[in-house]
Amino acid sequence: MRKTTISTLASTLLLAGALSACGGQGAAPPAAAATQPPGTLVTVSNGEGGGEAGGVEAALVTYADAAQGFAIGHPGPWTQDATVASGVKFVGGDDSMTVEFVTPPAGADAMTYATNDVTAVSAAFPGFKQLSLDASTEVKDAIVLGFEASGTSAVTGKAFTAHNERYYMPLADGRIAILTVAGPANHYDREGVRDIALTFQATK
Repeated sequence: MRKTTISTLASTLLLAGALSACGGQGAAPPAAAATQPPGTLVTVSNGEGGGEAGGVEAALVTYADAAQGFAIGHPGPWTQDATVASGVKFVGGDDSMTVEFVTPPAGADAMTYATNDVTAVSAAFPGFKQLSLDASTEVKDAIVLGFEASGTSAVTGKAFTAHNERYYMPLADGRIAILTVAGPANHYDREGVRDIALTFQATK
């Protein structure tokens, strides 16, 4: 009886592994969602699965905005901040992600813009401390600003240290899309933030 049970369990695990291998192709391209009306959400996988609702570990869904011409994935449990009309913002507990668009001065590339933008970011985030400013090796042509800041939990009211990342992604029309993901350092997930940045796509 025990031998049969172990054999059955092994077969089940092998089948689960095979199904996982077949389905592990990563996120569906946001371009497919971009053909939908603004605000359309399409479930995609970021390869992480599950995770707490407050962090970036949850499976991503794609937000497609035809009017503004972009699509991006965000953690499924997060909700859209309807007060943001230019770009988009999603919030999950004490975490958030914001996409905005800027037109840099003539001749300024993404690195130049990001370097000059540090002053504005430091003013916008109390307790700002720059950690890094480098070209991404994973998101094409992007510049990534890593920084810490001081935060106060909207859930508990307690102070916390945030570990934030800001991606500057140059677009074909000369603009720069800026993705800022902010949240408590105690569940900072670099790969999760990168996965969000990788889903960004200009659609017009």
